Order: sequence, then C-alpha cells, then structure tokens
Amino acid sequence: MLDQRSSTESEAHAYLDRAVLGLMLDIDQQRPWSEAEIAREISTPGHVPASLKRLRTAGLIHRWNDLVTASRSAVRAHEITQSGDDPASADERHHDKAVLESLLVRASDGQGPLSEDEIWEASGADKLAIADALNRLDAAGLIERRGGKAIASEVATHFDQIMTL
Repeated sequence: MLDQRSSTESEAHAYLDRAVLGLMLDIDQQRPWSEAEIAREISTPGHVPASLKRLRTAGLIHRWNDLVTASRSAVRAHEITQSGDDPASADERHHDKAVLESLLVRASDGQGPLSEDEIWEASGADKLAIADALNRLDAAGLIERRGGKAIASEVATHFDQIMTL
C-alpha cells in the first residue's frame, strides 16, 4: 500500500513539475514569474512551492526570492527537443538532439559515457558536426565531459524524466 501511494504521489509531483516548467519554457512567456502567478496559472493540482523546490534542486529553474525563471539548460533542452521553424539551425538541432538522446538512453540503461569517436561512429554524421554538438551541449550544461568521454548531465536527465511523462 505504501509503495502504491508513494508511486501515485511521485506521478502527481512529476505532472505538476512538468506543468510548471512548461509554463516557464513557453517561448511567449519566458520571463521571471512570481510564485503566486504560477499558482494562479497552473490548473494541475499540487503544491507549487514544493514543485519549484524540486525544479530548482534539479537545476531546471533559477529562483530569486519570489521570482523564478527556467535555467539556460532547461531552455536549451527544450529548444533541442522541440521542432523549430528556423531552417538555419535545423542541422545543429538535429545533431544536438541525436547526441543528447543517445547519451540519455545510455544513462537510463545504466551504461557509461561514450567517447567522441563512439558517438560519431554510432551517429554516422560528420565528425566535425558531432564535435560541435558536444561543445554546444557541454556549454548548455546538458552533458558532462571527463577524460575524453561524455555523459548526459543530471539536469538533462531530470529534464528528460519530467518532460517525457
């Protein structure tokens, strides 16, 4: 009974977190939000202050007193995973998404990091395009690089968990 209750609570928290983060990621509404504004705007039941705390801990939002905004990492992950209208950045977004998704799948399967060459071989893309994608993802805080290998960051993992319910 306890496991079922905690699972239900966890699912409810995830839906609320997704609604709150989705509000802040809306391209037309990316601005600082007050906690009260979010609570009024969100129709998903739950405790907004607790959601904001979870999102902040996950690195998906920044908070200044009563104001919150989506973190750069969350905004970039959202840009990568959503189809954009800008044809000029379509190739970059495609490579970023492919690299990030492959690293997220490995992380969810409990597998370790990949080298740049392993990512390049798996993707079949131009080696320079993969190197550029890794640099962009690293700069956005969506991957971590150590010893010539890359792994999805905790922020990217949390974003993926919340936004793919």
